[in-house]
Amino acid sequence: MTEWQSADDRNNREKINRARQAAEDLFKPTPHGVQTTLPVSSENDTVSTERPARRQPRIFTLPPRVPSGTVEMPPEPKPILRKPAAKRRTGTVPPSQIGRVRALTNYGMTPAQVAELYDVTVGEIERIIRIPAYSGKSR
Repeated sequence: MTEWQSADDRNNREKINRARQAAEDLFKPTPHGVQTTLPVSSENDTVSTERPARRQPRIFTLPPRVPSGTVEMPPEPKPILRKPAAKRRTGTVPPSQIGRVRALTNYGMTPAQVAELYDVTVGEIERIIRIPAYSGKSR
C-alpha cells in the first residue's frame, strides 16, 4: 500500500466514525431531568412553565350573496337530437373480416351472434366457416 492509499483509508474511517457518532448522538435518549434549549420569543423574556394557549384557527367568513335586482335564469339549452348513422347493409362480410369471423366462432360466439354483429344472415356466416382457411402455402 502506498502512503496515499493509507491516508485515504484513515480519512474514510475517521469520516465514518464521525458520522456514526453523530447518528448515535441524534437518537440517544435524553435524561428526563435535562431540558433541551428552546427558542425564546422576543415578546416574552421570561420562560413560562405553563403551556401556551391553543392557537385559534383562522376562519374567513364570506358576506352573503345578495342578488342584485331581479336576475332571470337563462332558458336551459335544448339537447340536440342526432340522427343515428345509417348502417350499410351489404349482405356480405368484407374480405378483411373473414379471419375475424372465424376467430369469433372458434372462441365461443354462435353464428347467430356473429351474424347480428356484422348485420348479415346466419347462412353467410356458416358459408364463411365452411370455406377452408388459407394455409399460406402456394400450390
